[in-house]
Amino acid sequence: MKTRTPLKQRLGPAGVSLVELLIVMAIVGMIATGMYSLFTATLETYSDQAVNGRMLQNATTAMKQITQDLRGAGTFWAPACTGVAGWPTAIRSDSTTNILNIVTQLDDPTARTELTSSQARTNATISVASVAGWSNGNVGYLTDGVQCAMFTVTGVDAGAKTLTHVPGNDVYTTGSSAYTYPAATSMVYRALPSQTITYDRDTSDPNITWLRRNNRRFAPDIQSLGFGYLDGSGNTVPNPAAAGAAITIRAVTVNLLVRGDTLDPSVHPNVSGGHRTQRLTSTVQLRNFGS
Repeated sequence: MKTRTPLKQRLGPAGVSLVELLIVMAIVGMIATGMYSLFTATLETYSDQAVNGRMLQNATTAMKQITQDLRGAGTFWAPACTGVAGWPTAIRSDSTTNILNIVTQLDDPTARTELTSSQARTNATISVASVAGWSNGNVGYLTDGVQCAMFTVTGVDAGAKTLTHVPGNDVYTTGSSAYTYPAATSMVYRALPSQTITYDRDTSDPNITWLRRNNRRFAPDIQSLGFGYLDGSGNTVPNPAAAGAAITIRAVTVNLLVRGDTLDPSVHPNVSGGHRTQRLTSTVQLRNFGS
């Protein structure tokens, strides 16, 4: 007859010793500690990347908009007319370096017209292909791409298709008073009021400093904003607000300091209020005002 082994004998001793239990707990504790450290490090890395990502997005948004506006400073037409006295300069700087005024001068495309006969500088009557869109008091520019005259319309004759003005009141670029604008290469433009875009910071909110464009907030956490001005030779324009200085500006250096939107334990509270910062700098050439 077959003898069966008792169940207790087959399973071995009941329970574990205290030493074995402590060893298991120690191993489990080390694994848990390692997993927690890994989780914490991953969370911190993700948080750092998120803060850096938002800082970069704010700085890039601000720089992209400023650059776009600077590219459009001046005029998209009649480059010869930029030498006319009274022409709006591309940059009208504030006496401080943290405010930028960008000026754009445009014309009315529907009022552009050609000369039908050569126009001497002293002629009071300008014969054009069309007077549509013109009226008394309009400011116009007559240019052949070499010289330019800024005039004020004193009369419009729709039948004869002529514009009259007072030559003695006109403003010219350099050249002889006997200069003649050839019909084949000359155009007449009706100027629109110049448009100015102003950049500055809004510090009214103690928690967030905003970058403003024409008094409208559009980029948060811009801690500082600075502009430098260069002439055609790349030299610094020391006082861009001085009379006659703005028209010499050919490039603008933009300097932005953007702040993280959350406190960073690794940054001392006395440094940027305990926030991480990132600086972005770019030099933008003014396309429409020569080299």
